Amino acid sequence: MKQTELLSPAGDFETALAAFDAGADAVYCGLAGFSARAFAKNLSFDELGSLVRLAHAKGRKVYVTFNTLVDEADVGQAVETLSRLEEIGPDALIVQDLGVARLCRRHFPSLALHASTQLVAHNLEGLLALKDLGFTRVVLARELSLAEISSMAKRCGGLELECFVHGALCYSISGLCLFGAMEKGRSGNRGKCPYCCRMEVTGNVSPERSEPRKRSIEGWERVDRSTMYPFSMKDLRLGEDVRKLVDAGVVSLKIEGRMKSALYVAAVTKFYRQIMGNGERVMGNGKGVTLADLETIFSRRTTELYLDGMGGESPVDPVSLGHLGAPIGTVKRVTKDREGRRWLRFHTARALEVHDGLQFDTMSDGRHLGLGIREMRPAISRTPVFEVAAGTDVEIELPEDFPIREGENVYCSMSNAVRRMFPAPGFRPSDCLGGVKVDLEVTVAADSVSVVANGVAASVRGTFGPAKSPEKTYGAVEKAFSKLGGTDYALGKLSLVDPDRRFVPMSVLNDLRRDLVERLDEARKKARRAKVEAALADDARPPESARGPSPARRLKIRVGQTVPAGRWDEVVVAIAPSTGDAEVAAFDASTTRLALPVYTAEPDFGKLRVLVKRLCRRGFAMWEASDLATLRLLKAVGVEDVTADWTLYAFNSHSLAELSSLGVKRFVASPENARENLSFLAESGYDVELLAQQATPLFVSLTKPAAERVDGLAIYRRDNLWVTTRPVPRTFDAPAGASVRFDLSWNPPE
Repeated sequence: MKQTELLSPAGDFETALAAFDAGADAVYCGLAGFSARAFAKNLSFDELGSLVRLAHAKGRKVYVTFNTLVDEADVGQAVETLSRLEEIGPDALIVQDLGVARLCRRHFPSLALHASTQLVAHNLEGLLALKDLGFTRVVLARELSLAEISSMAKRCGGLELECFVHGALCYSISGLCLFGAMEKGRSGNRGKCPYCCRMEVTGNVSPERSEPRKRSIEGWERVDRSTMYPFSMKDLRLGEDVRKLVDAGVVSLKIEGRMKSALYVAAVTKFYRQIMGNGERVMGNGKGVTLADLETIFSRRTTELYLDGMGGESPVDPVSLGHLGAPIGTVKRVTKDREGRRWLRFHTARALEVHDGLQFDTMSDGRHLGLGIREMRPAISRTPVFEVAAGTDVEIELPEDFPIREGENVYCSMSNAVRRMFPAPGFRPSDCLGGVKVDLEVTVAADSVSVVANGVAASVRGTFGPAKSPEKTYGAVEKAFSKLGGTDYALGKLSLVDPDRRFVPMSVLNDLRRDLVERLDEARKKARRAKVEAALADDARPPESARGPSPARRLKIRVGQTVPAGRWDEVVVAIAPSTGDAEVAAFDASTTRLALPVYTAEPDFGKLRVLVKRLCRRGFAMWEASDLATLRLLKAVGVEDVTADWTLYAFNSHSLAELSSLGVKRFVASPENARENLSFLAESGYDVELLAQQATPLFVSLTKPAAERVDGLAIYRRDNLWVTTRPVPRTFDAPAGASVRFDLSWNPPE
């Protein structure tokens, strides 16, 4: 098999160490800010520096998530963070905001750029657009099929492709979920997702099937449930099928889970390391990890999503939300002994010990009933034991009034044996040298010892007489200046100038080394400050001569909707690859702007290209892009009048400048914007229009929900996507004097 990277999540430093011990080739982690997992513990700059040094010493890699949208007010903090990251030297940044990508290219070019899955790269044109912007790797949209991935890998011109293979799934297409931002004030695009797709629906629900299913050892049985989770996704688990992605040309297999424990990450990493081979990467316990072992740590129902295409079993689990466990038996009976204690009897398919956890089919609020084993005995002897082997009829003491029934399935939800497979890894910062090589020249004189390294000098005064063993002086100097573990530096070439062969105590050499490190740090800090100032002075606003026109009122509809009465300075009409000529015939080509869809599957993109070319020949010269793929398409066919819809997320002056450099003339502000940032956009000098009305899409998904009718929501199909919104459009309070848009294109069908 080809050598492919196994990439693991690290929500904190301990988890990163556990991932490496379990065989990860690389980890991805975040800092406290600008990370799409703001509620993970995340790493400090010092921890990240130590982790990068450790990883590079072991031949591994560290990628840093910088994958949130950045308001203009936060640009200064973003620049400071980027400067620190460039100094630390991770192997790449995972980026969503196009303004951040621009800042990196212009001011921090040593930072390699990986495109976050939040950038919704789902077709070849999108990949090529990201490559044009300097990205070296793209994290593909999770919804892609193997056929699509394979086709794109062959034609993307050497761009690296990364795919998720295991972990939690979002119901909405990543980057296109606004539910948390609009309903809870917590944006997934800002790293604060409130997991609205896991929300409980108990009102008027019309489910896809009348009886949701529950899990058993043999399969999935039917059971009545009154609660529905119509958008709650199963977890992704490709298992052995990751080999198909390797054969397709994917260079990195990514495990989701920066909110998960070190145990979970270690076990899942080792599981996939076993599948991929290269076992020497595993430095921890040599015992193999089974699928059942994984399920004792965390398990929802699983899916391969659309790896084999659409049309299979639904990836939605409308019944349960959380961890269930590995199936190990069925309740035979519940008895009571002479002392009044209740006992649960079942035949266990897995070895158990006291303090392991069990769960059962009975549920409350989407969670399974569970308990920890406090006393256990073989059913035959009824003598308490600490552990039992697999294949044993066992009895477990039950708490009083524990509501368990005969015939229920039993699951092992926590195994101490599995926990012991992954002891906490150790780490000493002094063992890891930095990545900045320093070439030293040490000079010994009668009254001083001095050193020059990378243009920085330090010295120590003293009296230094002749050495008794001058042949040992070089070795002593080398030993002293090799003690750079825990710093950003590593000893390069060493030159000793000691014409009078004098003796220097080791304590003096150590003091000189410490002084040198402080001076090197200060010089790097000064250089970093200069880069920060240059980046902050980079005025991304347009020149006065290019400032936007007078305020306007614009309308957006989709094909099939009628233009309401009113004064409109422009009408924008959303089309799809399937749109026919007759559907746009009613619109005047000289005054109508056509808008391209937000998600165009790879097999449909050719149709979209043909449609755009045909409509351009019919005189439609004004167009609106919804993503980088459609922006690149419009540029390729020679369209000059291009605007950008809100789905391109221009939140700051640098993202506006980036899109402007790609030919965008006007921008629509995202409904996620806070009032302060809207005011900036309105006054930025760019032609930005703000939403006045919109049935904002809360979810945009390829997946059909488990219920198509839910109280308070409108769910409908549009352009092969499932859209969830509110039945009544929202109104927005735009700052006075701004251009505004009335967007009816997301309104539910009447």
